Amino acid sequence: MLRSSPVDGFRLAYDREGSGVPVVLLHGWPGDRADYREVTALLSDSADVVVPDLRGFGESDKHPESPARAYSAAAQARSVIGLIEELDLQAR
Repeated sequence: MLRSSPVDGFRLAYDREGSGVPVVLLHGWPGDRADYREVTALLSDSADVVVPDLRGFGESDKHPESPARAYSAAAQARSVIGLIEELDLQAR
């Protein structure tokens, strides 16, 4: 398990396997990155697979803040975009 740099004070736990075209897999609500164990194994031969736990799920940071502010779709997206930028994931 790896951890991202914080965005809005939240660090995401994530797994990264394989090499090739970057693929980011996002779990459902509720869920966590373990939901994609079998899919990751299938993709990692031909893709750089990144699977984060969203804010408040799995091993990612959880803070006692307003869900509307800290855990909204927009807030989750900020963390995922931050992770994509941090890892310099670019389509090839």
